[in-house]
Amino acid sequence: RFEHFQEVIGKCPEVLECSLVTGMDADYQLKVVVPDMDHYQKLLLGTLTLIEGVSSVRSSFVLNQVLASTELPLEHLRD
Repeated sequence: RFEHFQEVIGKCPEVLECSLVTGMDADYQLKVVVPDMDHYQKLLLGTLTLIEGVSSVRSSFVLNQVLASTELPLEHLRD
């Protein structure tokens, strides 16, 4: 089930990140980028919910990105 899900998700260009998670009511957390809600609906209903083994999907949306960085703050480790 997990291998199949990961294989399908790996082929979705909208998916930037896919993480296997614990401590939540989910097995995976996805980070996707779509231009609008119509495209999200197509991804959700046309791909995600059709993957064998997917029994539910819960969505959250970024309203405003306050901070975004790819730099790791490692200076404190050099002391």
